[in-house]
Amino acid sequence: MAQIAREGYEASRPVAENGAGIGRRSMAILAAWTLVAMLLAGQAWVAAQVRGEPVSWARASAIWLVWAAVWAALTPVALRLQARFPLQRPRLPGALAVHGVASATCALANLALFALAAPVVGATQVEPTWLGTFSRLLGTTLLLNLPVYWLIVAVAHVERLVRTAREKDRRQLRLEAQLADARLQTLRLQLQPHFLFNALNTISVLMHENVDSADRILLQLSALLRRSLDGTETHEVTLGEEIGFLESYLEIEQARFGERLSYRVLIPDQVLQARVPNLILQPLVENALRHGLATRAGPGRVEIRAERQGDSLLLCVVDDGRGLPPAATERVGLANTRARLRLLYADRQRFDVRNSADGGVIAEIELPWRTAP
Repeated sequence: MAQIAREGYEASRPVAENGAGIGRRSMAILAAWTLVAMLLAGQAWVAAQVRGEPVSWARASAIWLVWAAVWAALTPVALRLQARFPLQRPRLPGALAVHGVASATCALANLALFALAAPVVGATQVEPTWLGTFSRLLGTTLLLNLPVYWLIVAVAHVERLVRTAREKDRRQLRLEAQLADARLQTLRLQLQPHFLFNALNTISVLMHENVDSADRILLQLSALLRRSLDGTETHEVTLGEEIGFLESYLEIEQARFGERLSYRVLIPDQVLQARVPNLILQPLVENALRHGLATRAGPGRVEIRAERQGDSLLLCVVDDGRGLPPAATERVGLANTRARLRLLYADRQRFDVRNSADGGVIAEIELPWRTAP
C-alpha cells in the first residue's frame, strides 16, 4: 500500500509542478497587463484633464483594464505560437507568415470583445449596435493593436534567447567540472604506482631477512591500499585523515630505510579538521625520501608541519638531504601535485619547492582555510 502511495505521489508530482508553473505564469501575465493598463489609464486621464474633458479616473481605468484583460487572455495563445513557430532560421519565412496571420486575428478578437464591453465601461467610441462599435474600432484602432501581438512575441523571443544562453552556460560549466574531475582522478591514479612499487620492493627485501616484519608490512600495505581505494571519489579529506594515511605510509618506508630514516609530524590539534586534497602530502614525502635520503649513506630526517595563517593553511614537508640540483626537472609526483592544486583551487593556492638555507629541501603548500562540516 505504501509503495502504491509513493508511486502515485511520484507520478503526480510532475503534474503538480507543471500546474504550479502554469499558475505562476498566468499570474505574471495578469500582473504585467494590469500594470500596462494602469499606465495607459493614467496617461489617458492626464491627457483628458489637459484637454478639459470630464473623464474620471475610474472610467479611464475601467476602459484600459478591459482592453488589457482581453490581451491577457490572448497572450498564452501568442506564447504557444511563438514556441511552436520560433523566429529563427531555417523556418523564419514560414514563422513570419504564421505570426502575421495571428497578429491580425488577435487584434480583431481584441476589438470584437472590447466592443461588447465598451457600452458597460463608458468607452467613447460606442455605437447603438455591437457591429457599429466594432466597425468604428476597426477603422480607428486596428493598426494600434497589431503591434501588441508582435511585442508579446518579441518579449517571448528575447526571453527564450536568454534562457537558451543560460542553459548553454550551465552545460558548459557541468562539462568543465566533469573534465576537471576526470583529470583529478587521472592525476591521483598516477601517484599510486610509485608508492606501490616502493612498498612491494621493501616487502620483497624483507622476505629474505625478516619474514615477520615482511608479513606486518604487507598487512599495513593492504590496509593502506584499501583506504586509498575507498577514497577514490573523494577529492578532499580532513588533515587528520591525511596525516593518518601518511603515518602508515611512513611506517612502511621506515621498514625499508631502517635507522636511516627518522621523521616528525608537528600538527597542532586545532588544524586537524582543515580540508586538504586527498593524498596531497604523500608525493611530497616520497620525493623527500627518494631524492633526499635514498642517495645518502648517513641517516636523514623528514619533518611534516602544518599551521593556520589567517585565512590560509600552510603545509610543509622538510628534509635534510642534499637539496635540489641546479636546473632540476620537476618529477611526476610534484608536477601532479601542482596540477591538482591548480584544478581544485585555481589561483587561491600556492605550491613552492626550494632548497633550504640549512641544506635539504622545503616543499610548501598554501591552501584556503576550510574546515570539515
